[in-house]
Amino acid sequence: MIFRNSLPAAVSQMGPRDAEFVYNESGGHLSHMVCAYFFDTTGHPLAEMTHDDAVRWITERFGYWPLFTSRLQRVPLDLDYPYWVPADFDVDDHVHVQRAPVAGWAPVRELLGRSLGEPMDLSRPPWELHVMTGVHGIDELPGNLTLIMLKTHHGAGDGLAIRDLTNLLFSGPPKPETKRAGSGLSSLDLIGRTVVGLPGQAIRFGRGLSVTKVAAETVREAEEAGELPTYSADRLPTRFNGVLGGDITIDFLTLDGADIKAIRAAVPDVTVNDIFLTVVAGALDAYLSEKGEKSASGLAAMVPRSMRQIAEWESANQLALLTVDLHTDVEDPVERLTLIRDSALRAKGRSSHPAVRRYGTRIETSPAALLRLTGLSRRLNKLDPSHKVIQNTTISNVPVSVDGNVFEGAPAVAVLGGQAPVDGDILRHFLIAARGGSLTLNVIVSRETMPDIEHYVELLRVGFTTLLQAVSDQNREVVER
Repeated sequence: MIFRNSLPAAVSQMGPRDAEFVYNESGGHLSHMVCAYFFDTTGHPLAEMTHDDAVRWITERFGYWPLFTSRLQRVPLDLDYPYWVPADFDVDDHVHVQRAPVAGWAPVRELLGRSLGEPMDLSRPPWELHVMTGVHGIDELPGNLTLIMLKTHHGAGDGLAIRDLTNLLFSGPPKPETKRAGSGLSSLDLIGRTVVGLPGQAIRFGRGLSVTKVAAETVREAEEAGELPTYSADRLPTRFNGVLGGDITIDFLTLDGADIKAIRAAVPDVTVNDIFLTVVAGALDAYLSEKGEKSASGLAAMVPRSMRQIAEWESANQLALLTVDLHTDVEDPVERLTLIRDSALRAKGRSSHPAVRRYGTRIETSPAALLRLTGLSRRLNKLDPSHKVIQNTTISNVPVSVDGNVFEGAPAVAVLGGQAPVDGDILRHFLIAARGGSLTLNVIVSRETMPDIEHYVELLRVGFTTLLQAVSDQNREVVER
């Protein structure tokens, strides 16, 4: 087993959960994330940051993340999972600096949308650094700002992993990379490791099938007994469940933390996520209704959940995908909030159930070639936009924050981010912490599918105000009684 147990220095193999993001990559299914911080550089030397400045800054911090200087090396025919290997590369090609050509949100939107819509080159390290200086004239972000955006591939880590990385980049001291010896694997070594490993893959796959077959039966029995909620593709598709096309656009709104606390205090056991699921439910239902496209089957959301405190996965991606009913058939916003709270609790309970977790391990024992064929099948079998769906949109809580983050003395004042829309999931929402306990809701969508994103953001704002007012009215009624 020499090939399997003696990897060269600075070489590591991807796990199946991470490799899946590589195998599923296609024009309609990009697998990268962006995380964009805004720093107040009013009167700061970095207000005139140059390309050389940015290269120096990021290079001095390569020691925080080995993948800054690693690339993917894939196995012939994808018979085994890819490897991260040391890369020879030009840092200049990964760093892009520009000055905002005009005031306002437009140049920022263009940069973020373009970055979200352009695929990453995985023949080189899986990151890009984008800097935009001279950002000003944005109503919700006053001052003279510098935008620092890190773009990374999902195969290199999920939102929590990138949160941890950016916190180090923007709060820790410089940490240059210790020179790493080694290079990629030779063709002979790569083939040898693959051949030696194939019997083990087959054995693990067989054992995994046995375990997941039993788990699937246990899940089915629990569903029939009413112990677990059942999810199936029974929702009518909306315009946001079709084939992705056109440019990507992004917008956001920031909501006051005191108002969020007031809602949580008034409705027992609701979370911040529950509140924003409710706000999105109302706005999305209103938007579709205005277009004459109100869903007769109601809407549901895909909600990623971190499993780090629940399961032990050897993966840079540790997420379970929940399905939460948005109860768009209910008009009263407070009643809808309580129903969404209950639906979210049931979805979390399902993802925590031991049999569901065991069934979810099927990917961990799947041979690389099988995952590769699944990704190829996704590309060859084009999405039928008329088919019913399980979820209509994504609503994700991205665990990044501005707190404690500085850029060479300049404080962070805001952060935006998220993932590109994909075929079947063209409208995505990402919730991010803002200053002073406030929260920012990012909306990312194809401009072709939602040409009036500004109006949709206003519907979100109105929905939040309506929920806040309904909670206030309910409290007043209780007091008056």
